[in-house]
Amino acid sequence: MAWFSAFPQNCWKTVTKIKSNSRKFIFALNPFPISDSTKYQSTITPKGLSLWQSILELFSYRQLLFTFAARDYKVRYAQTFIGYWWSLVQPLASVAALYLVFQKVVSVPTNGIPYLPFALSGLVLWNYFNYVITQSASSLIFNQGMIRKIYFPRLCLPLSRALVGLVEPLVGLALLIVLLFTTGLAGVGILFFIPALLATAIAALGIGLWASALSIRYRDLQQILPFILQILFFLTPVAYSASLIDALVEEEWRFLIYLNPMTGIIESFRAAIFSQSISASVFISYGMVLLFFLSGIAYFQKVEMKIADIV
Repeated sequence: MAWFSAFPQNCWKTVTKIKSNSRKFIFALNPFPISDSTKYQSTITPKGLSLWQSILELFSYRQLLFTFAARDYKVRYAQTFIGYWWSLVQPLASVAALYLVFQKVVSVPTNGIPYLPFALSGLVLWNYFNYVITQSASSLIFNQGMIRKIYFPRLCLPLSRALVGLVEPLVGLALLIVLLFTTGLAGVGILFFIPALLATAIAALGIGLWASALSIRYRDLQQILPFILQILFFLTPVAYSASLIDALVEEEWRFLIYLNPMTGIIESFRAAIFSQSISASVFISYGMVLLFFLSGIAYFQKVEMKIADIV
C-alpha cells in the first residue's frame, strides 16, 4: 500500500513475541521516530492466576455469574407443563419411592426415627450434590461456542449451575421442617442445615470442577458419571442409617465409608436434627470435602487457559 511506504523505516515499533497462553498482549504502533532506548516495550504476565486472583476476577464478573444462573434457571423449567412446581414434585416423588422400597419392603432400621423425615434429611442434600456434579461436568461442553469467542472466567459456568441448584434443597428444607413439626421432632438442630448445605456445595463443586475439566478431553466421562453417581447413592446412607453400614463392615475398614464426603455430611446433619450420637470418623469426610475442592480448583486453573483450544 502507498501510505505504508511513506513512513520511515525506524517509525515502526517492534514488539517481542509473547507466549500465546499469556493473559495480556501489547502490540504498539508508533508513527513517529523513536530512540533505541524506548524501542521495545513488553508486558509479560504469569500463565495462570493464583487462587486469590481468581476469586477477585470472579468477583469482578459477578454480574455475568448471576446472569448465567438466571438463564440456566429459566431454561431448566422452560416449556414444562407444571413449570417451577417441579422443584416441589421431585423431592416428594423421590422420598415417596424411598419410603415404599426401604420402609415398606425392606424395613431398614432408622434408630426409632419416623422414616419420612429421616429419608428426606438425607435426600435433600444428596439431590443437590448429584445435581451440581452432573451439571458442572457438562457446563463447559454446552457453552463451547461462547468459550471460543470471548474471554470470561471459566469458573463462572460450573459455579452458576451450583447457584441454580440451590432452589431444590431450600424447597426440601421447607418440607423437612413441616415433617419435623408434624412428628414432634422440630428443634434448633435444623439450623445445622446451613453448614451442611455449604459443605455439600463445596464437595460437589470440587468434584464438578474435576469432571468439567476432564470432560473436555475425555468425553466418555459424560456417559460414565451418571453410572458412578448411581452406585454412590446406594453406598451413601441416604435411605438407611450409617449404623447399618457399621454393622456390616469390619471395624478396621469402616474408615473407607467416610472417604465418601456425603457420608459424614448426612450423618452429622441427622445427628444435629434428631439428637443422635455421631461417629468420630465424620471428620474424614470433611477432610475429603476440602481435598476435593482444593484439588478441583487447582486442576481447573491449570487447564483454564487451554480450554478454548481444546473444547
